Amino acid sequence: MKFLISQLYLLALFALPFVSTSCSDDDDNSTKVEISSLGVEDGTTIVTGQIIQLEAQLSNPQGEVHYSWSTAGKEVSTQSTYTFQSDVTGTHTITLTVTANNEAQEKSINIIVVKPPFYVINEGQGKGSVNRYKQEQWQYNIVEGLGVTSTVGIINNGYMYIVSKKSPFLVKMNLENNQIVNKIEDGLDQNAQGQNFCIVNNETGILTTSNGAFKVNLKQLTLGEKLSGLDAVSSDNEDIYKTDKYIFISSKNTIKVYNTNDLSFKQDIAYQIKTGFAQTKDGTLWGANGNKLIKINVETLDYEEVELPNGLSVFYNQWAYTPTGLCASITENALYLVQMFEEGYSVYGKNIYKYNVETKNATLFFSAPAADKSVYGAGVQVDPRNGDVYIIYTEDGWSTHYLNTNIYIANGVTGTQKEVIDYTGTYWFPSTIAFQ
Repeated sequence: MKFLISQLYLLALFALPFVSTSCSDDDDNSTKVEISSLGVEDGTTIVTGQIIQLEAQLSNPQGEVHYSWSTAGKEVSTQSTYTFQSDVTGTHTITLTVTANNEAQEKSINIIVVKPPFYVINEGQGKGSVNRYKQEQWQYNIVEGLGVTSTVGIINNGYMYIVSKKSPFLVKMNLENNQIVNKIEDGLDQNAQGQNFCIVNNETGILTTSNGAFKVNLKQLTLGEKLSGLDAVSSDNEDIYKTDKYIFISSKNTIKVYNTNDLSFKQDIAYQIKTGFAQTKDGTLWGANGNKLIKINVETLDYEEVELPNGLSVFYNQWAYTPTGLCASITENALYLVQMFEEGYSVYGKNIYKYNVETKNATLFFSAPAADKSVYGAGVQVDPRNGDVYIIYTEDGWSTHYLNTNIYIANGVTGTQKEVIDYTGTYWFPSTIAFQ
């Protein structure tokens, strides 16, 4: 019996170091820092000039942690976050090295930078059309069956909703195959024209027309009831804008305000605008009427009139509805607007100005490329991905002059011209640009 106990004791004694070693290994693994994510998926695609934020997400971050972000073999940040931006197309490899407890861990991802693709919605010489610009090449007439004089294309959840003045007033196009899924061909009042469109939520949109605004079921794309307060309204200026709390619709001599949650009527803002709307970084909503701007607090609905300096007036189409060219910067508290230029009985939109809403100063942002060039359609739009400003200029005059149209891209901060995209040779009559 004593011999058996001695053997068991020796076996237990010999096993102790191994048990001890095993526990030590577990402790080392539990304290080793690991990089679980960089906050961005590998293979993410962005456009030139677009900003993307990377963030080190760690497991077991114990003790002092040192960060080192690098790209192209060069260290670019020693913080836990890194802001990436590039004007160089191609694949960019970004590596994060984390050092803690004298051990280094490394993780890399690729970010693909491409030239910004976009769509142009054209009024068209007959029916409307949509062209796509991708990888510096045009794809023309990507969809068939639009109405006469298309105005806007609103992108939402893989679809584009295209408005035309004549039937079909609204079509729903699948962006994967450019096929029309549904369309609204009737239901508007007699002689009414489609004008603009707004996504309210995943189920509902609003179609504005020359005779009021209508609810739209997005899934079946069916026309619902007209919004209250617009039954007797006939107007050629139905611009629309949605904020978290309210929806604003310009209508004749007033701005109609509706609650976003249930589309019930809230109130009138007794002010006439000729074109709008744009929301600046401080949250303020703006509209324009000649040399006056209206400044609306989107929480309280208080408003005030602001006069533009130096006799500057905002251009709008006086003869027919075109979507607004009043736009806001995504990086500065500023508006972009087209200067109105009058010559005899003709009115043109020429130079582009940037208006600082804090200092109330307006500075020349982009000059018309030639004396005989004017904006067409909305004229000015801002790419929400990188803040670049897109300006559509065409040649003054009639007939074949409209064949000489180009799209100019300017840096949203400096106004420096970045690119000119050829849009000549066809009677496109571009109305607006849609960014995906």
